[in-house]
Amino acid sequence: MPVRTLPAWPAGRPLRAWQEEAVAAVLAHPQRSFLASATPAAGKTTFGLNVAHRMLAERRVARVCVVAPTTHIARQWAADAARYGIDLEPNRPNSAGPEPRDRHGVAVTYQTLAAGPAVHRRRCAEAPTLLIADEPHHIGEQAAWGRSAQSAFADARFRLLLSGTPFRSDNTPIPWIAYDDEGVSRADYAYGYTDALLDGVCRPVTFHTYDGDMEWMSDGRRRRADFSVGLPAAEAARRLRTALDPDGDWVAHVLRDADARLTDLRAGPHPGAGGLVVAIDMEHAERLAERLARVSGERPMVVTSDAPDASERIARFAAGSGRWLVSVLMVSEGVDVPRLRVGVYATTARTELFFRQVVGRFVRRTPGGGRDPIQMSHLFLASDPRLKQLAAQVEEERNHALVQEAKGEAAAEQRERTEATEAFRALWSSARRDEDVLRTTAPGDALQLFGEPEPEPESAAPPAALAAFTTTTTTTAPSRAAGESAHERRERLRDERRALVAAVSRRTGEAHRAIHGRINRETGAASVTAASAAQLERGNRLLERRLR
Repeated sequence: MPVRTLPAWPAGRPLRAWQEEAVAAVLAHPQRSFLASATPAAGKTTFGLNVAHRMLAERRVARVCVVAPTTHIARQWAADAARYGIDLEPNRPNSAGPEPRDRHGVAVTYQTLAAGPAVHRRRCAEAPTLLIADEPHHIGEQAAWGRSAQSAFADARFRLLLSGTPFRSDNTPIPWIAYDDEGVSRADYAYGYTDALLDGVCRPVTFHTYDGDMEWMSDGRRRRADFSVGLPAAEAARRLRTALDPDGDWVAHVLRDADARLTDLRAGPHPGAGGLVVAIDMEHAERLAERLARVSGERPMVVTSDAPDASERIARFAAGSGRWLVSVLMVSEGVDVPRLRVGVYATTARTELFFRQVVGRFVRRTPGGGRDPIQMSHLFLASDPRLKQLAAQVEEERNHALVQEAKGEAAAEQRERTEATEAFRALWSSARRDEDVLRTTAPGDALQLFGEPEPEPESAAPPAALAAFTTTTTTTAPSRAAGESAHERRERLRDERRALVAAVSRRTGEAHRAIHGRINRETGAASVTAASAAQLERGNRLLERRLR
């Protein structure tokens, strides 16, 4: 067991009813793997950490390993775990070896796991381990990540898989998930979007769809069509790309309307409301940001997954009051920005998985609710037939149908994104809003493709069907621990160590490695990465005395 004691679960952070029910189901589960499917924003992280807390406290396991899609999400897991006294080392490199014994475990990415499964396999053999796999569709068993996960956690004491989208676009089965004879996955516990609406856990969403006239060149021919015209798949993709061209009138029209909606929310019930534009790639994101700056009068923050400070940018936006964030993939899943109320779906990605992940960024309720008990969110998108179909399916709870055909949505999507520019060129576009709006209405009602024209929810009284279930919303805890967590303290002390060692080296000419080695010996630490916070603190004070 870790040296550190585990405090009791905070009395001020009670579980929601579905979380309590799901935790009981996990603890009573006879097998070693459990799939929990819960809609985005329902509280999967809190549920998973409560399971970890219970299993650590009851000594069912001695450590926890969280595996997540990105470094930002891994760090978010560690920050959330710290609120409950669970000390996870975020994004620990494989070269540093297993975490020291004074920690409760690690939070790493699937990419890190794939690069060094042996490190995690050895640690599982040494200490009974709970694996928490966040969004396990990333570990399809035919992929390298899947094989690495199976190798690393074959001996895990328990495997908890958490997903809001328990399926893969390429129809690859997910390790440790049971399928029936027809290839349909079976979640051990499911909590859907309709359930979350009924419980007042999630926001309803209105989809604002825009048609228009698009003209483009492809294969040497000039083509023109709106979204009502049936086209071959390749030309339909080019039509959508034409609409999303940052220089076109379609994008300008949609951005103006989305910014106006955001202005109304910020002037009324939600002064801190923010907006998100999901772009195709980095260049597209920068150009959209320039266009949006001209529309809104404020330069939006741009976040791309390959930016070294992506996590810090998202954290600043989440905690700030800026109007817009423009992103590529980075905010598609698992990122907690509750103040997002308006979105523009400006990407060519048309897979169900990606679409549902983006929608999930707008259904998280802001704690309290204030003057806006409904907290309706708004997503602006093209009237592309596939996108309208996906919007109509958002409320439908569905299992993972395993289609045996090798054709996958992801392959088609990749072809759209990497299409040779010589074969296609956007010429011009115009936009017109569809008269009908796709809207999630009362809980349990199907999402209507051609519903009634949308009223103004911010100024009108809440519909009775919505008011009935939005007035009892449970206030959720913040996504970060108050004060400095254990892993944040270690990171700060390591940064101090590097600065102090550099200062000593400049003064004495001694090599950095020699200084580190001497301090580690004097404090009893095997290495800087293996040192406890107390050992780092003692070492830094020794270095400060040396400098004085």
